[in-house]
Amino acid sequence: MSAAAAAEPATSSASFRRFAAPEAVRTVMHAIEAPVWCYGVSADPSPGLLPRVLEFVAKRGLVPLSVHATRCVERDAGGIEDTLSVDLQVEGLDPDAAHHVGNCLGQIVGVRHVAMSRRG
Repeated sequence: MSAAAAAEPATSSASFRRFAAPEAVRTVMHAIEAPVWCYGVSADPSPGLLPRVLEFVAKRGLVPLSVHATRCVERDAGGIEDTLSVDLQVEGLDPDAAHHVGNCLGQIVGVRHVAMSRRG
């Protein structure tokens, strides 16, 4: 028997039965089972708007599943309509926190409208 083999602790099947997943794994597994909250934000185009939208998710320690931002410029007889549209999908929020995020998004300067829905 080598010295390295002698230094390794013996493992038994009982120790595997008591195995508890690390906190990070439990958090990911919880998020997989959680509903997905979808936010649609319509706002005046501004260089700082997108980071301010993402801030409400990031400060909760979450990474969005999806973020899509589009700037739409439409010209008609009435003039030019310039809008920034942000679609955001987040999982891992409880219903109260999800509604709070929706309310906070609506209070960002320049935001015209926020639509919110739940998937799953």
